[in-house]
Amino acid sequence: MVQLYVVRHGETETNHQGRINGFSTDLSLNDAGKKEVTFLANNMDINEFDEVYTSPLKRAKETAEILNNGVHEIKEDNRLQEINYGIWDGQPSAEIRDKYPDAFDENLFTLPNYIKYAKDGESFAHVYKRVNDFIKEMATKGDKKILIVCHGFISRAFYKNMTHVPDISSIIQPDNAGVAKYRINNGIPYVVYYNRVRDLDYTAMGAPIHG
Repeated sequence: MVQLYVVRHGETETNHQGRINGFSTDLSLNDAGKKEVTFLANNMDINEFDEVYTSPLKRAKETAEILNNGVHEIKEDNRLQEINYGIWDGQPSAEIRDKYPDAFDENLFTLPNYIKYAKDGESFAHVYKRVNDFIKEMATKGDKKILIVCHGFISRAFYKNMTHVPDISSIIQPDNAGVAKYRINNGIPYVVYYNRVRDLDYTAMGAPIHG
């Protein structure tokens, strides 16, 4: 049985300022983000993990380094990098929503049609595929506990691929330094928890997801 712990990076200034935080906004953590991740690190035992993977973006790598504390080799994987919002990256979210209201859902998340307006934006379908490819690879690892550091949209894509929820708009974005835990047992995915913000060792049993 493979256990996957998917962590969203800590806060950056673009998060704090309410800007669109995609692939091109490659910033380090701010002070609040470092505190969030350090708090998480103090509530986990990195020695219990077998492998650590991270998005290559600075905010994810820095989060992984704090959590890892020099114990494991940190493996960068481009499939974990945040969605590329094209020319929308780094722009104030409120201004973009006011200009293109039909590209956002009721929770103020982008809809798949956003690429009509955001030049060079990455499609949702492309993100789902690369995340699913990563999940399939992890499912072959055997009995391992794996820490994965990524981003908000990527965390939602993990949940969508694991549960086969048809509409990603029904999935909230995890908080900065929020954690999701999944199990894959004989090819069947289980969601143990989603968007926990403290203890990676929480052991409540998850429900199997079929379909």
